[in-house]
Amino acid sequence: MRSRFTAHVAQDFLYLHRTYQPTAQLPYVEETDESPVAWTKLVVHSHELGKQPDTAFVDFSAYYTEQGHEGVLQEKSEFRRIDGEWLFTRPIRQGPAPIKKAAGAKVGRNDPCPCGSGKKYKQCCLAKA
Repeated sequence: MRSRFTAHVAQDFLYLHRTYQPTAQLPYVEETDESPVAWTKLVVHSHELGKQPDTAFVDFSAYYTEQGHEGVLQEKSEFRRIDGEWLFTRPIRQGPAPIKKAAGAKVGRNDPCPCGSGKKYKQCCLAKA
C-alpha cells in the first residue's frame, strides 16, 4: 500500500500499472493526461490477513489537494500475493469504516436510571429512548 501511494505521489504510472492485478500482465500504454491531484499524506488505519493465504486487506486514508482544495480518500482495499509480489486487486469499501455499536450491558426497566436521577429507568429515561 505504501509503495503504491509513493508511486501516486511520484506519478510513477508504470509501477501503478504493474502492481494492479487486472493490468499487471498487459502491456503498459503511457497516458498523456496529467492529473492535477497532489497526494500529501497516507494514514494506514488497519491491516488484516484474509481467510485465504496470500490475501490481505488494508484500511487507509489518503489525503490530497486538488485545485486548491484538500480532500481525503478513505478506502479498504484487497491485496493478493502473486508470484511473491503483492498486487492491488480491488477496493472493498470506499468511505469511512462503519461505526460499531458499543456492546455495553442493557439497562433493565427496574434498574436505577443511568442519568443519576435516583428514579427507576422505566420512570425516567426509558420514555425518552
